[in-house]
Amino acid sequence: MDVILLVLIGAIVAHRFNRRLTAQEREIARLRQALERVQGLVTVDAVPVEAPAADAPVMAEAPPEPPPIQPPPIQPPPEPTPPPLSVWSRLEDALAGRWLIWLGGATVALAAAFFIKMSVEQGWLGPSVRVALGLVSAAALMVGGEWLRQRGRRVEPEVRDPVPPALTAAGLFTGFASVYGGYVLYDLFAPPLAFALLGGLAALGMALSLLQGPYIAALGLLGGFATPLLVSSIGGSAWGLFAYLLALSGAGMTVVLWRGWRWLGLGTLAGAAGWVPVWYVGGWNPGDALPVGIYLLLTAGLFLMPALLAGPVEAMPRTTLFDMLRWRGRPRADRLAVAAVAVLGLLMAMLVTVDGHRTGSLVMLALFGLLCVAAGRRIERIAGVAWIGALAVLLAFAGWTVPRWPLPPPAVTADGHPIVPSPGAGLPFQSGRFLWAVGGFALLYGMGGFIALWRSTRAALWSSLAAWMPVVLLALAYWRLDPPQADTLWPVASLALAALLVAGTGPLARHRHQPGVSLGLAAFAAGAVGALSLGAVMMLREAWLTVALAVQVPVLAWLERRMGLRSLRAVILLVAGAVLVRLALNPSVLEYGEDGLGWVVYGYGLPAAGFFLAAHWLRSAPDGRGDDGVVALLEAGGLAFVTLLLSLGIQALTRGSLEEPPDTLREVALHTLVWLALALLLATGRRWRARPVAVWGRRILAGLAALQAAALHLVALNPLWSDEAVGAWPVANTLLLAYGLPALLGLLFLWAEPLPARLRPWIALLPLALLGTNLALEIRHAFQGPVLSGPDLPDAEWYGYSVGFLVAAVLMLVAALRYRLGWLRHAAMALILAVVAKVFLSDMAELGGLYRVASFLGLGLSLIGVGYLYRRLQGTAPQGGQTVA
Repeated sequence: MDVILLVLIGAIVAHRFNRRLTAQEREIARLRQALERVQGLVTVDAVPVEAPAADAPVMAEAPPEPPPIQPPPIQPPPEPTPPPLSVWSRLEDALAGRWLIWLGGATVALAAAFFIKMSVEQGWLGPSVRVALGLVSAAALMVGGEWLRQRGRRVEPEVRDPVPPALTAAGLFTGFASVYGGYVLYDLFAPPLAFALLGGLAALGMALSLLQGPYIAALGLLGGFATPLLVSSIGGSAWGLFAYLLALSGAGMTVVLWRGWRWLGLGTLAGAAGWVPVWYVGGWNPGDALPVGIYLLLTAGLFLMPALLAGPVEAMPRTTLFDMLRWRGRPRADRLAVAAVAVLGLLMAMLVTVDGHRTGSLVMLALFGLLCVAAGRRIERIAGVAWIGALAVLLAFAGWTVPRWPLPPPAVTADGHPIVPSPGAGLPFQSGRFLWAVGGFALLYGMGGFIALWRSTRAALWSSLAAWMPVVLLALAYWRLDPPQADTLWPVASLALAALLVAGTGPLARHRHQPGVSLGLAAFAAGAVGALSLGAVMMLREAWLTVALAVQVPVLAWLERRMGLRSLRAVILLVAGAVLVRLALNPSVLEYGEDGLGWVVYGYGLPAAGFFLAAHWLRSAPDGRGDDGVVALLEAGGLAFVTLLLSLGIQALTRGSLEEPPDTLREVALHTLVWLALALLLATGRRWRARPVAVWGRRILAGLAALQAAALHLVALNPLWSDEAVGAWPVANTLLLAYGLPALLGLLFLWAEPLPARLRPWIALLPLALLGTNLALEIRHAFQGPVLSGPDLPDAEWYGYSVGFLVAAVLMLVAALRYRLGWLRHAAMALILAVVAKVFLSDMAELGGLYRVASFLGLGLSLIGVGYLYRRLQGTAPQGGQTVA
């Protein structure tokens, strides 16, 4: 007690000296300003009047005297502006004038708490005496602070002194600690009396903060939330701790409501929520779910009050189902309420998990959900808190550990026919309790959202809550239980839920002209389709999961076109994205190919057809705005599925498995041909060739085919060194698949695709290289047989290369001159020169006998014929005709 009195006396003396020094400094400053004004006065001389001229005529009457000229009023000089203080001067003033005083107030409060703790440990005074001294000290500090405030206002009304709020906050801290210690540690106060005293201190703190400013509220809340930690109350009574925290939070939110200090609301939220996980870890006892749950509910109500009492606010535009995620532009009270509900919803989900999903905690969770729905319907600016409560429910149920549903033994009749088990047969008791809880919450949010959407400005949000939350809960229950596939409970539940959602669209359709109701219809339609797809998944094998999801896409597109619900495009986008990720980016999807080609056909064919059909329906919307990004995504997805269908079909036919990559030239060539054929089809179709997806799709496919042909066909899997047999037949063999047909399709694509003229000669090099490779390997095949990697090179084969490439060059030149293809003419000339170089540089030395004679004779005759044909065909070209470069 002596320590408290000494600190109190020191604070008062410091306050007196500080006040006197401040008053003297201000008096000196006023005297200096008055002296400067006196020295700056200047007198104004009178303006002299000119005398009349001497030769002026004399008038009979004297002119009237002019009015006397009044000197202008003397304006006092402006008050001199004091020079700005430096950074160090301002820091010194703040440190000496405010911060030390606030630190002193906090120190006084800590001294009181430590004194009480030390008296308990040393046993100096009895419990009642210690608590009484604490209350007396608290009253002295608060009375002294208010006395100093009133005295200061009489002397200097416009100056706010930081000393009174510091002393008052210290008194509040001491009072909270004394009452709480007397209740928890010594049982001096019954629970109702302790609650009343804590509430009275909270009300007193509210009143004093209204008089003395925000700092007393901040220090009082800080000390109040730190009090249970200082007196080591962990392991005590949950009722006492959370009653105390609730009273303190109520005082803080009352000040927030009265004075509008939103930062104080965030501090109150941090203190009110911070103690809950601490209690979960260090002080949890069986049966604490009730006090903690009630505390979370009432605290959520406290933080919703500022938004409720904020008054009308200009409505924000709502255009999508997900506008509750918008944060900017909201009033501060709304942001505080949403943040508090999110934090407390997480703590409520943790409460259910810590309590082991017992009935008490589930009831608290249901009441929290009802509070969120009621608050969102009452304050529709923050209607998104209903979804926050729903997410808390999903989080709590996701952590529920339930036993697996055992597979019942197959039941048969006396005749050996199988007996279909009744729905839910073999369900464990804990699993049944889990299902009852899931059904209760599905009913809560389904009925609550449907009731709340009527006459609401946020009909879309309430409709999404009513339609989607039951479907999500059903899927969550199926995931957690993993029931046998033969059980019929799940498809029956899915069909019943879909029927309810379809029935709910009837009343909505009659009010679709109201704002937001069309979005609500979209939400109910999406929920019904989702429930049907979920039921199909529950009955079918896992391989059909993506197929069932893909079926939703055309159904939703039909609903969007039929009912004019453009908002369904957001749902279509989400479902289509999920299907794309699962079919195109999911490696485990290859494991479903155990059935061979059958699964590939329906697993990719049905989604491709559904995507193309949905894109067609969406593109033909009557408002003229149907061709958007969603349509482009569906078209791209359909094209990807068709490509995967053909590629995986080739894999299934050639390898018998989807998990082994192709490693032969024949298999790789089939993939290249399929990609080039698709690219050519996209380039020649009149209905779709100009669409962006077709343009980029065919270019990507052609690029992939070109890359594969250059890297695998010509290099990695070339039969010259791969020892792969190419077949016994001439021409119609693997070489045609790998080189001839890809080159032909590549040239056709080059002809059909409108590419820049400067790129065509360079792009044509790869098809020409493939044709040359096909010709060379066919010549070798004629002399070596199916395997081309042999070491022998007879003279006849070496001569055959000269003949073959010379004939090919002549044919290329004829075609180039006939169709005026400049790049092909240049390629033919280059090939002819290459053959000439081969004959003179190689054949002359390598060949002998008749082969050497035939080589030079054939070359000479061919060159003469080429010259003749060039002059003949070039002369028949139209006058002024331009060749295609």
